[in-house]
Amino acid sequence: MPQSNLRKRATRATMRAYHGLRHRAQDAGLLPAGADYTRFICIGYARTGSTLLMRSLNNHSRIVGFGEIVKNVDRYPQHYHEFENSQALFEADPVRFLSDKVFRKYPPQVDAVGFKIFYHHAPRDTAWGQGVWDYLLGQPDLKVLHLKRRNLLKTLLSEKQAGETEEWIKYSGNGADAPVTIDPAEAEAFFARMRAWEAEYDTLFGNHARHEVIYEQLTRDLPGELARIQTFLGVPHEALNPGTEKRPGRTLASQIANYAALKARFQGTPWAAFFTE
Repeated sequence: MPQSNLRKRATRATMRAYHGLRHRAQDAGLLPAGADYTRFICIGYARTGSTLLMRSLNNHSRIVGFGEIVKNVDRYPQHYHEFENSQALFEADPVRFLSDKVFRKYPPQVDAVGFKIFYHHAPRDTAWGQGVWDYLLGQPDLKVLHLKRRNLLKTLLSEKQAGETEEWIKYSGNGADAPVTIDPAEAEAFFARMRAWEAEYDTLFGNHARHEVIYEQLTRDLPGELARIQTFLGVPHEALNPGTEKRPGRTLASQIANYAALKARFQGTPWAAFFTE
């Protein structure tokens, strides 16, 4: 095994041991810790700014933010040192995992703890997944950041580009993706499914405090939107650096090989507005 991989494994093991000792000391009352903080989730779909948002929030000194930790039962995020070796607990009892490992006691300086979950994560047609959603819905003080993107064609395009390049996180603005072809039937089904999901989860969390985060507004005025989100979460305002970059700005026509035909296909439909630059 290459030395770099060995060093990475050693670092992960060291960090897990550190967090394990710290957690046990906190639970035993040997270190100051508490659970009097804001709990939140970021709901949405891929390519709507979720990574930009969660990385920004996680750079706040008083926020602990996790990524897609409940994507599905066999995709446990081992890179999170804070969870130690919780795979068995995660698979057997996701509710206990959330309550004991995610929303656990934290040092007094932590004001908010949350994670990202997409509509299709923790599938609700399984007992395991439904347990996750039932737990979240049963937390009356849980705050919800609901990410949406006005132009769903750009969401679909970005998803296809990321899938082809296998670059799901953009760390620099360099480079341009090759044009892709989008099937009209696939696009129409995607648009309808996304709008249905948005409405469904707005209804599901209708009794919770919610803040709608619009991708176009988030990317146009990141500092302003992050300030509003910090107010919503009840944390002190800090200037936050996201650490990611938007993909290069290009016209839809230059990125979609069959753009003209696609635009003509959706003329006069509820989705026509997606084809305006």
